[in-house]
Amino acid sequence: MDENKRRRSRVEAQFDAYVILGDEKIPVHTQNISMKGVLCTFDPKLTPGADCVLLFVLTKEIRFRIAARIVRSVASGTAIDFESMDETAFYHLRNIVRYSADDADRIDQELEFPAFAKKDEA
Repeated sequence: MDENKRRRSRVEAQFDAYVILGDEKIPVHTQNISMKGVLCTFDPKLTPGADCVLLFVLTKEIRFRIAARIVRSVASGTAIDFESMDETAFYHLRNIVRYSADDADRIDQELEFPAFAKKDEA
């Protein structure tokens, strides 16, 4: 996708995480992340179109989940689009993205506008 079409900044951020597909918990490592999705390491079990949950374990006490969908999975990485998250997940994700960004204020400015059109507007 053309960088100019992106509505959320991507930032380099390396974290261990898990993709949960049904009963399976697949370890991945993030390459970059935004408020709308993540690019992580490839695993052949991660197939495009699959609904999943991304689990981040930041510390023993801090973990959060984001409902997501796998949109691309090739040898160079798996792209996962975030579908929904609760308030706690949003708080931690925002902090990760802001901390990793060159311009943290830009991240907050991007949040003033929807990342995508509502289903009835598309």
